[in-house]
Formats: sequence, C-alpha cells, structure tokens
Amino acid sequence: MNDKSSPTEGMIDYAGNSLPQKHSIQSRADDVREMADKVLASSDDIHIADYGCGTGSNAILSVNPAVKSFADRYPDRSIYVHHVDQAENDWNTLFDCAAGQDGYANISAGVRPVASVGSFFSMVAPASSIDVGTSFGASHWLSKQPVISSAGTLWFADLQGEARLTLKRQAQRDWETFLALRLRELRSGGRLMVSTLGAIPDESEVNGICSSGRHTYRAMYKVAETMVSDGLISEHALRDFVIPIWFMSREEALEPFQRNKELEDGFVLERAEVAPALQNPEDIFSDKIKAPQDYAASYKGFVRSFTESTFRQSLLCGESAHSAETLLNEFYDRFEAFIKDGEGKYAFEIWLLTIELRKQ
Repeated sequence: MNDKSSPTEGMIDYAGNSLPQKHSIQSRADDVREMADKVLASSDDIHIADYGCGTGSNAILSVNPAVKSFADRYPDRSIYVHHVDQAENDWNTLFDCAAGQDGYANISAGVRPVASVGSFFSMVAPASSIDVGTSFGASHWLSKQPVISSAGTLWFADLQGEARLTLKRQAQRDWETFLALRLRELRSGGRLMVSTLGAIPDESEVNGICSSGRHTYRAMYKVAETMVSDGLISEHALRDFVIPIWFMSREEALEPFQRNKELEDGFVLERAEVAPALQNPEDIFSDKIKAPQDYAASYKGFVRSFTESTFRQSLLCGESAHSAETLLNEFYDRFEAFIKDGEGKYAFEIWLLTIELRKQ
C-alpha cells in the first residue's frame, strides 16, 4: 500500500502462518524457471526483482528459480536480487533466509541481495534495468485504504452499487499503475510474472463473480457483527470499513491493455489465466479437517497474519493501542471458535490469477 500503513506492517508471525502462500509459490517454480530461461543477459549485471516480497522463506522461494536460471547460464556474471517492499518489512529475517542453508546466496558467489524499499505503486528500480520480475500474492492489495460505505460486508466481492464501482475504479487504477511502472523498469526483452488470488465468473454469486476466500471474508464479517452487537466495535466503524483488496478475474486483469496504448504496445502477453490452486484448492486447510481444533487454529493464524495490520489501522483506528490489542485478540478468538463450530462450512477456496508479460 502507498499510504502510511502497509499490508505487512504489524503482522503476527506471517512466515509461520503462510503455508498456503508457500504452496502457491512452489506451484509456479517451474514456470518462473522457464520464464527466466527465455531471457538473455544484455549486460555484465543481471537484475531480478520481486515486487511485494514480504519476509522469510517464501520471499526466497519466489526468486530461487530465476537466480538458478541465470547462474547456470551466466556463471561469471553478477546477479542482483531486488526485494521490493515497505520500510516496515522484516528485512533482517529476509536477508537471513537469503544467506541461509536454502537461500539463493549459496547458488553463486556472484549473487547479491538488495533491499528496494518502497511501495510497488512507485518506481523501485532504475528504468530499463530489470531482467526478470516476479510478484506473488501481493498485487491484489490496493494502494490506500478505501473511504466508502460498505454496509453489510467488509470485502469487495459483496459490495453493491456505487460503493462497488468506486472500489473497482480504484483497483483498476492501481493495477494499471503497477503495470505501467513495471514496463518502465523492465529492460527490452525482460519478463514479468504476477501470481495472486483471483476470481472466476459465477452467476449464482453476488455480482456474478466467485472470488478466492469468499466464505472466509463472510465469516469475518459475521464475527465483526457479533462484536458490534456486544458494543465492542461501533456500528459506523464496521459500516465504513472494507479490506483494501481486489481479486481480479482474467477479464479484469486484461482491461488495462485494452484502454492503455502504452501497455498494449509495450508488452507482449505470454499468459493470462485464473485456475484452481494445485494443492487443496477447495479448502487450503482440508488436511486438518478431521482435527477441528487444529483446523480452526491454523485458519485463525493464517487470517490474522494478513488482516491484523488493516484491522488495527482502519477498523480500530479510534482505539488506544491497548484497547486495539484487546479487541484484536477478541476478534481472532471469536473467529477461531466460529470456524471450529462451522465444521468446514467456511472453507478457504483458492483460484490463482497468473499473468506473464514480455517487454517489447
């Protein structure tokens, strides 16, 4: 995100609760390697960028295939890996992982990790410098917290009328900005892969679209409603809060290329698809379904890891730090109990949107 907050700020043990993200990254490893194999080095220095890297082992898995591709083909060249994220990111953990036993620093003595600090809604690398770019599970975050009335829901897919149109316009502007910036940063012949949560057409769903995690976000809203009923969250705070995300369909992801001549002329579209995740697409925690407490605890940790900072900075922004912490704990404890009692009713489904682009 591009304001004072960020989607990674204040996360509770993100690395320890991000197994679904890890599976998604691993499922695209061969694709990243094949993409990188097609890129020929044009100078003595090779530059790889991971946009919205986050922290820990997942960030390393994202770029490992590209590093191996270039190291195998150009063993005598320097390879710079630009990790792009906000200043609040846990950079120490990230670079410890890069230098660790499974880190890419062991692949070649010529590999250099670089922190590119900033929002990916701004330039984070020199123009025409990046050979290969990746972005996993990050581009669905919006550049800033929306200011809209979202009565009856806290996520984009169930919004109606003007509120939905307002948020969609913001999401489309952000996605177009992301692409335009990457077009400037990639060198000619460079390639970019974006893989994130997506959506598919479904006429039985609200707005005719079925989005990843639909049951999860509806469960979160129901839990938040119980806290409003108990006087723990104000009614207007929930009414005016929406999580700053948008999971695109394939058609939505391609819209900028149809209206932006620079993107249409600058990129060759190599791949654009939304497909079920390769592992547990109907419920990312289905392996634990026979152990309800473990299922609910894992689910809680996963959800808390990517929602806490947004809840703290937006939904609970009027609370003191102490009160906010108490309310957050209450929310996630209630969420865990709600999921456990639901007996699999609120399964987290995943469809992955994957876009691969080549700069002309």
